[in-house]
Amino acid sequence: DLVAVNEEDTERIRQNIRDLDKGLGAYQTGENNQTYTQWQQLTCKITPKLLHEVLPPHGCFSSATGSAYEDEEMAAVLKKLKQQAPAMAEQGVSAADLQSIIDAEPTTDCASTDRFNFTPINIRHSFPPHATPDELRRFSKDKSWLLRSILQSRTCEDILGEFQLAFLVILVGQNFCGIEHWKRILHLVLGSAEVLGDARVVETVVVPVLRCFMSQLRVCPHEFVASVLEQDNFVAEILQEFVLNVYESGGGLDPEIARLRAVLKMFDWVLPEGQQLQTKADEEEGEYAPQVVDL
Repeated sequence: DLVAVNEEDTERIRQNIRDLDKGLGAYQTGENNQTYTQWQQLTCKITPKLLHEVLPPHGCFSSATGSAYEDEEMAAVLKKLKQQAPAMAEQGVSAADLQSIIDAEPTTDCASTDRFNFTPINIRHSFPPHATPDELRRFSKDKSWLLRSILQSRTCEDILGEFQLAFLVILVGQNFCGIEHWKRILHLVLGSAEVLGDARVVETVVVPVLRCFMSQLRVCPHEFVASVLEQDNFVAEILQEFVLNVYESGGGLDPEIARLRAVLKMFDWVLPEGQQLQTKADEEEGEYAPQVVDL
């Protein structure tokens, strides 16, 4: 049963409310609360269903929680190791030692459960099965076919929800599996040139992801941007590719790019104009532009 509390006890509890449970954090609400508004912008597409699908069992994860991307990385390392085996043998590494490394199994006991189940995005294999030479050339750079393929099994809301969740996994949870998935979604959506001619995809996927990206940048500490988002110049390169794609498609998203430029000024980033990027691309290609040859 509820028991009435006098005014003095009520005030005492209010003053010490943060000490009621040391494991809880303050949840700030209110229409005029900037922190609450920002949190809504960062999480508005993350649903209970998505959390159940993506997070490990019981909804818990740590900085050590893995994902399928680690499997990809390990496969790439083993492939490189096999290629370098002859050179390593010449340096005195025995064939038995090399084989034991190659045949080694992952030692993580919870590898099958303590994992994020993000939607797989193989950004390097972005062309259709049995692709023609022309399709291989086009869709190796333009991710439109891969985006449309993923949209056959996942909704626009799912993609945006995973984009938001992956960002929070790295920003709040300090797990780098999040940044890998976040980067792949950003590349998938902003690296798709052909879909810019599809108003439905632009309205439901491209613009929402771009606006979400801007919301994420607004809450990023400068040191986080410098150490994580600027790594390998990935963000700068994909944003320049997006600006060029928009320019070549007729500039329909110029107002969104203007908002993006304003956000980037927070980090002293300068985003070139579409005409500049087009001129640079033409100069770099020149006689080295790819050619399709009929055999």
